[in-house]
Amino acid sequence: MKKLLVSLAAFLTVVFGFGVFNVSAAPVKMADGQYFDAQYYAQNNPDVVAAFGTDVNWLYLHYTVCGKTEGRLPYDPSFGGNTSADSFNAAYYAARYPDVAAVFGNDPTLLKMHYDLCGKAEGRFPNAEAELATMPGPMPVYIVTDSSVEQQVLNLVNAERAKYGLAPLSWDPVNLGPGAALRAQEISVYFSHTRPDGTSCFTAITNPGMVGENIAAGQRSPQEVMNTWMNSSGHRANILQSRYTRLGVGYFYDPSSRYKYYWVQMFSS
Repeated sequence: MKKLLVSLAAFLTVVFGFGVFNVSAAPVKMADGQYFDAQYYAQNNPDVVAAFGTDVNWLYLHYTVCGKTEGRLPYDPSFGGNTSADSFNAAYYAARYPDVAAVFGNDPTLLKMHYDLCGKAEGRFPNAEAELATMPGPMPVYIVTDSSVEQQVLNLVNAERAKYGLAPLSWDPVNLGPGAALRAQEISVYFSHTRPDGTSCFTAITNPGMVGENIAAGQRSPQEVMNTWMNSSGHRANILQSRYTRLGVGYFYDPSSRYKYYWVQMFSS
């Protein structure tokens, strides 16, 4: 099963909103016909900037070769529509339905045309908010016990940290735990560090400070997802960040979705 993973670390010191990446410009059509906003891509993917810089061509190369399959977005998800239940969100539609994007690319006009002519009748959703609204019942409440998958991930994290002489992370049941659980459900329909309402992932938690998020999809067990994260430099850096002291883990299973298994780690100093 194809697996997705993305990492993000943001340093928030005084004002929590400082970590919300919302600077973007209108997407431009690239030579191959795809729409891309280099400024938005750079703001939301600091790991890519660290390796490739801010040159538009290099950023777009990364997106076409790696970023698209990793679930990264080419432009602000609010472009081409807002996030109300009846609006059309082109970035969401392209990311959610790769079969459509394979034919129409990221052109908002063509994507909207597909939705109007075919997608709606096929039961496709115009935005993540509309899809989330169809999920039955309230958000599942995970009871974190010694045998729960969340506790297993915490134990595996602390085992890795111990190898490097780092202090263990403590479970945060009030803030990071619920926030990670919510994010796990959100990424099952919108795999991104941007939430379905267009805000940063860190708006799912309330405390300011140094925070980070790892997300992944498709891994069937705590050990498998930890192996995936530890084999990725960005995720590994979050797990082994010496300044972090607390952790919340979210896990969501939806057998009807594309990747079925969804994982989130939220870290805080």
